[in-house]
Amino acid sequence: MTDDRPPAQLNVRGVRDRDVVLAAALVVVGVLIVAWLTGLVPALDSAIALAPLVIIGLVVVTVLVLARALWPRRTR
Repeated sequence: MTDDRPPAQLNVRGVRDRDVVLAAALVVVGVLIVAWLTGLVPALDSAIALAPLVIIGLVVVTVLVLARALWPRRTR
């Protein structure tokens, strides 16, 4: 069996809403797990209170994941 389409079009698929929703849900779950862990471990709670870098890091990772999911793929 041969496929007459150019190689660049064989495995190309668009970003689906499901992919974006899944990425956003994973980020939310990650944030909730971090919040839960900081409630259980007092040392983590005070570390989070003193260093909001974790929250900034989660936001940056969220933006990167969503940007990667929405970035148009190059075709050759």
